[in-house]
Amino acid sequence: MADFSVVLLRLALFLALYFTSFGVPTSAQYTLRLGVIDAADGSMLKGVLLAARQINDAGGLKAADGASFSLTVVDTPPDNMEIASANMRQASVIAVIGPETDALVVSHMSQLQALDVPILTPATGETILLQDNTNRIFRSRARTSVRTSALADYLANTLGIRTIRTVQLDRASTATLITLANSLSTLGIRLSNTLVDEINPDLEAIARDIVESDADLVAIYGPPLVSARAYNHIRAAGFKDAVVYDQADDPAFSEIVPADDLVGIIGADTWSPSLREALSEAFVLDFARAFGQLPDAIAAASYDATQAVASAIIGSGSASENLAALQRFQGVQGELNPVELIRGELSSNAVVTRLNESGTPNVVARYRGGRQVSEGLPLVARVSPTPVSTATPAPTQTPAGYTLIIQSPVQNVRNGPGLQFEVIGQLPRETQARVLGATPDYSWLVIDFRGQWGWLASYLVDTFGNRNLLPVIQPPATPTPVPTSTAAPPRDPDLVVLHAHPPRIILDQPTTVSVTVLNQGLTAAGPFAVAASFQPGGRYAGVNSAGLEAGGQTTVQLSATLSGATGPQSVIIVVDLNEQVAEGVAGESNNRVYAYNYIADRAFLASGTSTIGVGSVDLDGYGKSDFAWTGTDLIALDSAGMYLMNSFSTIDNVHYDDIDTSLANLKSLNIDLLTNSTIGMRTADGHHGVMQPTNAPRDGTITFEYRIYR
Repeated sequence: MADFSVVLLRLALFLALYFTSFGVPTSAQYTLRLGVIDAADGSMLKGVLLAARQINDAGGLKAADGASFSLTVVDTPPDNMEIASANMRQASVIAVIGPETDALVVSHMSQLQALDVPILTPATGETILLQDNTNRIFRSRARTSVRTSALADYLANTLGIRTIRTVQLDRASTATLITLANSLSTLGIRLSNTLVDEINPDLEAIARDIVESDADLVAIYGPPLVSARAYNHIRAAGFKDAVVYDQADDPAFSEIVPADDLVGIIGADTWSPSLREALSEAFVLDFARAFGQLPDAIAAASYDATQAVASAIIGSGSASENLAALQRFQGVQGELNPVELIRGELSSNAVVTRLNESGTPNVVARYRGGRQVSEGLPLVARVSPTPVSTATPAPTQTPAGYTLIIQSPVQNVRNGPGLQFEVIGQLPRETQARVLGATPDYSWLVIDFRGQWGWLASYLVDTFGNRNLLPVIQPPATPTPVPTSTAAPPRDPDLVVLHAHPPRIILDQPTTVSVTVLNQGLTAAGPFAVAASFQPGGRYAGVNSAGLEAGGQTTVQLSATLSGATGPQSVIIVVDLNEQVAEGVAGESNNRVYAYNYIADRAFLASGTSTIGVGSVDLDGYGKSDFAWTGTDLIALDSAGMYLMNSFSTIDNVHYDDIDTSLANLKSLNIDLLTNSTIGMRTADGHHGVMQPTNAPRDGTITFEYRIYR
């Protein structure tokens, strides 16, 4: 059966001819739906949204027959793949980006194939494409063996490593380790592996064994939390040589390992935000402006996948055939040349990274098609891609722990380091901001100010942290002075949302969201409205304000009752909804940019902090003891059970639908696995819950935060 995109294009051509026959203009733009199977705050979805937005802003897609198309993104979560597939089919999507993991793609291969459109996944498993007999499954980033081969080459031929010891902390890493062993063996490197008991790992013994070995390098494979503990034991035992761990920049790892010990950890991935290439740099900046965070390799692959789909659907013939036949397509990840790769592969790009002093994975080597290429240089600060540009260079790394606090009642933020540069806004007293860079003499500091780089004089603010870790940012060209024979008119009022809370909204009960609004202009604002449509459920809430003086703040309350699935949400809070305030071009442009991020969750039955000595505790208050503490082990009692939620670094990120009590099969957790672990649980009375021990000294009392749901 032909791809649906071909059918759609033929229909568009028919409609164009039909309308022409009846004198109707053919310049109308048709809408094509691109599906994404990802969580609401997922990296794939964000990468696709950014690409689609840029395509549409550039005028959409132009087919060879003259038809014009815009892209609309239709997303659905991967929680239930049967429902997700049905949603994609109902939306008549032209292609699907996702799902993300090997397990989801393999276990639901037939459902994805039945959609009869190209499926582009960032999953990197070696066997995914081998299991597809339709030629409609594509991989948007390089497979595991490409990344592993790059790492092996770097270790052998750049670092000269000859003996490697691997520590395997989970059986899920077996396939990757086999691939690494195969790659290293072709380079004459000896590898020895230690498989660790996942439930009760003896990390001290492993560390002693490694120190006593003759290994030049240790490679750790496993979840970030237990890998961080293993790494700390290895360093504490005296191992001073190089260490490989692919997820060293994961907060679950980096928050446990001392900052000084993070420096130099080697990793490999398909892309890094520190990649030194103009297209990649622009993507990082655009992504940060759109979503307030740095993109990861999955976001980059999904951005490239969207651009590839856009190129494929406007050609003649099958979209799947067009994807496979793309030649030298320049993507964020590097050059994509599917026509020269195995059918279904879009990319053969990989990078090797090393963590720098601020915890940023700098690219130290770059590979394409298994060969090292010359662009693999670490990037300290973003350089403008065109020499004549006067745009402020943007740092690609965010130094950890260096912040500023505004001390003046109102502080000007400028578009360059000097009073001759334009004031682009103001910040009130006590505002905190992370510093992204500085001038060579540290007299001016750079922050991210509402999506652009803002400069503040350092002598007017308080700063905290090690300024020596800041990248030096070259200032833009000094503006040409403009004659000022007449006084400049007063600045317009400029309303912006500063912040909103709470960070968690409980479903099915009335909730009030407090929104703080600032008038950062130099004249007063008259009446205005603030509104948002909250998810899940698209519940609209709005409120009117009587006005706001220049430099003033006010807090308004938006009330709503939400219903639906739990999970992270991000909605835009709009200020001056009805455009009652004349704010000028700059002021009007920032009325719809504030993203309120929160977690929609179910109501709690019980929550708080509990401290117990040796003994048991009834967490949900239903009469049965749920857990006991022995001084060294946490024990699940009666029908209670536990499991480690390795993908969560803190209890605050967990919501009800994250907890899968069918996995709660552990009856005992040793003290070595407890501190700062996030633990999903089922109480003895069958309630869902989550806990996070914060202090568990051996033979002492245990303290943990917990939350039990109704």
